[in-house]
Order: sequence, then structure tokens, then C-alpha cells
Amino acid sequence: MILNQGKHFDSMNKKENLDVKKVFVGIAKNMARKKWQCLMSGCTDVAINSHLLQRHGVLSHVIQNGHCYELCPIDLFKWKPEQFPFEFRKRGLQEAISLDIFCNHHDTDLFKPIESGNVDYSNYNNQVLLCFRTVCAEIRRKEFSIERYKRFSDSEILKVHRPDLIKIVPDMIKSAQKAITDLAIYKRLLEDEINAPSNSFTFIHETYPIMGIYASASFTIASEEETADFGRTLDCAFGHVIPTDTNTVFVFGYHNDHANEAILEFVNGWHGLNNEAIGEKLTGWFTMIEGWGMSPSLHDKISVSSIDRYFELLEKSVSTIAQNPNVGFNMFSGLL
Repeated sequence: MILNQGKHFDSMNKKENLDVKKVFVGIAKNMARKKWQCLMSGCTDVAINSHLLQRHGVLSHVIQNGHCYELCPIDLFKWKPEQFPFEFRKRGLQEAISLDIFCNHHDTDLFKPIESGNVDYSNYNNQVLLCFRTVCAEIRRKEFSIERYKRFSDSEILKVHRPDLIKIVPDMIKSAQKAITDLAIYKRLLEDEINAPSNSFTFIHETYPIMGIYASASFTIASEEETADFGRTLDCAFGHVIPTDTNTVFVFGYHNDHANEAILEFVNGWHGLNNEAIGEKLTGWFTMIEGWGMSPSLHDKISVSSIDRYFELLEKSVSTIAQNPNVGFNMFSGLL
């Protein structure tokens, strides 16, 4: 979940504004230095920077002049209060779609089938590995959020100047903890499938022309009532958009016992689409996930008004507990 940290800044004086920004920046820097434990069950080694998609052979197909574009927080010292605090920012190959998730041993050995050579993305075991990595990435994002929220609540400056933020921190932590509880269930199911495949997951595999987009994420599609019910495990889906040297591969899936009608409709709706339908479906999905990016040439073709509209939809998505990818807008219209 993206936390809008800024709507209170415009009501503070310049010194208070600067003091609060310094707190946020300091927390961000300290968080960047924090060591995290490998998320493979039973492993206590330190996690390294793990890429959700293969760097050479996948991400290299969208990198241009050493960069791609991803959704990132705006530098708080450049941010203006009226702005949504995220932007598309250039990222190098080493930074792209990566987090501290697994130790070097597990990051190297466990994912070798999807990290070397020409990967068969129609292979069930490879699809399971893709999903396992992205579920662990989402768990790490939630752990990161909880740590950040706790540091907010420890700040005396934020207690004075951002009581509105401090007030909602307990609920933000509670929501992140609930998400981790749900994700841990899928992590276990995927680990079981890696160790003893039983076809408990269903995947669709589609191939479309090259389009300069990549993505890998776990996500839910749920009504407000479903999301608000903390007593239930939310149904979860998994999606991957994988550029190769000849095309773009789409892999989407779900666990057979944990897929509501909305997820089934979304996952099974990727067949036989034209470019406009693909763009609209991707745009809606991209209002719900963080793990995606695009080539610089594609980014530079998107109009300012289309990017503004996307951020409006993104802000709406992160400010409501209902999750719905049907937004009726195509940020990539005429570009794919």
C-alpha cells in the first residue's frame, strides 16, 4: 500500500515543513541500510538484492541506455504538497524490480530454472517459482511498511506536527500484518508445490508482440466487504509480464481453492486481446500493484495527460479498500 504522506504539509509553516521532511528522509535512509533475513523457510541468512525477473534475458530487453522507468516515491525535498507523492523514475538494471528477499544461496540455486538460458514460461514448475518469488516480495514490502510505520510513531517531531499521520499508524500496521498473514498462506502453498507438485495452481500462458513492459506481482481483487472482513483469507492472484527477444509473455494464475469470480474473470481474460484491450487491462492492473516498469522509449511516448490520469486512478486505488482493475482507461492507447 502506498501511504500518502503529504496532504498535511501545506498547512504547516516552512520550518515545520522542512523538519517533517527531514524526518521522512532520515527514516528512508536508515531503512535502506537495514538488513533483512532471507524469506526462505528455515533460513536465517541475510537477504541480498533479489530481482523478481531475470536481469539478463528479460529486463535487458526493456533497458535502454542503461535505464528503464518504474513507479517510485518522489524525493521529499522536491515534492510539492498538491502532488501525489509518486512518480515514474529512471532505474538502472541493478535496481529494477528488486528487493532484499532471499540470501545469495537461495536466490541463486532455487530460481536457477528461471534465471538461466531460454526459460520455458509455459512450464508449470517455472510458473510456480515466479509466483513464489513475487509472494515473498510482497511479504517483504509489508514488513518494510510495518518497520517504517513504527519509526513514524517513534518520532517526536511527527507526533507534534503530523498527529493525523500518527493517529492512523496503528490501523496501517494492522492492515499490513493482516496482509502478511494472508500472504504467508500462499507462500506455504507455493513452497509445498515446489517441493511436491500437485497441480494445485492454475495458470494461463499467452504470448503477444513486443511492447516494452514488464511486471511481476501478487494481488487481490476484492469488494469492500471482502477486504474489510479481517476474519477471512483474501483470494490472491499472480501475474507476470515478461519481455523476451521476440515477444512478451503473459503468465497469470491462482490457487484452485482461493479464487473468487473476479479473479477468475481477470486471469482468464487475457486470451485473444487486441492492443487496445491489452493496454486497458494492464492500466487497470497497474493501479493495484507496485512491481512493474517500462522502457524509456515507451514512457516518453505517453502523454502528460495520460500519466496524470493514471496517477489519479492510482491514488483512488490506494485510498480505498476495494480492489478492482476495471478502470475503463488505457494509458498506453495507440502505443503498444
